[in-house]
This record gives sequence, C-alpha cells and structure tokens, in this order.
Amino acid sequence: MTEYKDIFIQAYWWLSLLGGVHCFGVALYIRIFHQTPSASHKSLAGVFTLIGFYFLTGIFTKESSPIPIHLMLTLCYPIYFLLMPLLYIYCKQSLLNDQYQANHLKHFSPAFVIASIISTAILFHIGINPNASDFGINSLDDLSHINIFALVLPCLILLQTIMYFVLIYKLLIHTHKQNVCNNLSAVIDLHFRWICILCSAILLNWMLRLALIYLPFYFGDSTFLLPQQAITRLSLLVTIYALAFYGLHQVTRAAYFKGLTTQANVHLSSTLNNKPILDADEMSYLQDVIASDAPDKQKD
Repeated sequence: MTEYKDIFIQAYWWLSLLGGVHCFGVALYIRIFHQTPSASHKSLAGVFTLIGFYFLTGIFTKESSPIPIHLMLTLCYPIYFLLMPLLYIYCKQSLLNDQYQANHLKHFSPAFVIASIISTAILFHIGINPNASDFGINSLDDLSHINIFALVLPCLILLQTIMYFVLIYKLLIHTHKQNVCNNLSAVIDLHFRWICILCSAILLNWMLRLALIYLPFYFGDSTFLLPQQAITRLSLLVTIYALAFYGLHQVTRAAYFKGLTTQANVHLSSTLNNKPILDADEMSYLQDVIASDAPDKQKD
C-alpha cells in the first residue's frame, strides 16, 4: 500500500510539472512568437501563465518547500484571484476590440487586498500557526486551529468565479445577438466560437474541481484530497492540449477565410477598374454630339 501511494505521489508530481511547463510554453508562444500580438493576446498569455502557476504548486511538498507547506499554499491563493478577472478582460478585449479599455486596477484590487491581509496574518500569527505543517489534520475543526484562511479563501474564490462567469455569459449573449443582427464575417464568427469554447472549457474544469475538491473539503471528514487533485489536474492538462489543437485549427481556418476575402476584394477591384465608365449607347450619343459640334466650330 505504501509503494502504491509513493507511485501515485510521483505521478502527481510529474503531472503538475508537465502541466506547468506546457502552459508556460503556450503563454510564451502567444506573448512573444505570435505574429500580431495585441492587448487581447497579452491577456490570453496571462491566463495560461496563471494556469501554469496553478499546476506548478503541485510540485511543492513538505520536503521541497522553502517555508512550511501550508504557508506556501496560502501565499499562493491571491494569485488565483487573478484568473477569472483576466479571462473576463480577455473576452471583452477580443469581442469589443478598441472600444474597451481594461481597468486592471479595478479587477485585480481584490487579489492585492487579500495578499496584504494574508501577509499581515502570517507576519503577526493571526489565524495562522506557522509551525503546524507536521500536525495531523483529520477534520475542518483541526484545520481551523492551524490555518483559518484555508477555510475562507476557497469560498471567496468560488464566489468570485460565479460572479465573473455570469458577467462573461452576459457579454457572450449580447455579442451573439449583435453578430446575428449585423451578419458579420466568418472570421469574426470563428473568433467568437473560440472564446465560447475557451470559457466553457474553464467552466467545466471549475465544476469538476468543485465536485471533487471543494464539496468534499467542506462536507467531508478528510482534507487529504491528493487523488481528487490529480484528477482535476489531469482533466485540466487534457483541456489545455485540446484548446491548443483547436486554437491552431482555428488559426488555419481564419487565415483561409482572410485569403478568400482578400482574393474577392482584389477581383472586385480589378472588375471595377476594367469596367468602362460609359456603356455603348452613351458612347455613341457622345460621339454624335462631338461630330455635330465640329462643323459649327469650323464656321466660326
């Protein structure tokens, strides 16, 4: 049984490392190597960077953490509060283009406030026992005596996630109605579908995390949820792969549609340039007028 547990822990460690490296690689490609980087691309790179950071937190153990592990994970929580605001900003930047100027301070201020509160609590030992990493935790009551923030912060993240998903849903519905009324191009429709699939994928992973981690955390008796965390990380890693392949496919289709649009514009322009300004009847009438005016000028 011990050997099986060790193998599982090693698999969980490598899964976290693999997911983190891949997410950072996708973010690096979008941020630096993309042909036309824009504000929306920078926001999307930030989303994948935060997901990669979430993966890498799984490689920290009691032995490898530079500080007590429960303090390490608590200090990481404010970074999680940046994910949903950044996803919302990316959606608005992508759908509204230059019409939207993101107010990052407004969306990121909760994360800064929570980071300040946690830092103060750790510094003055308020609600947190800094030397409790080796204590056994069998119930939430035991955890509340060691780290009260470990009970409160998941609730706050869940509430923030629900709020931003409602905002994103309203934004997508409004944009879809406008696209239907304006009958926009196929490229814009592809871009809208990509945003819908990205948000749906993140939402499904949040629901899986809620079902496997948050609900057992608050309503169960055990706080050791390594198998459930491994399942959520595996699901998220598979989702990242699927989004990467889908994104590359959409880029190819978008380039194809843009090529068709450019070809159609060139053809239309050449047709307009080759088309005579006057038709045959108008040219014949103009020649008759010129011919009739010529004798009058000679008489003068």
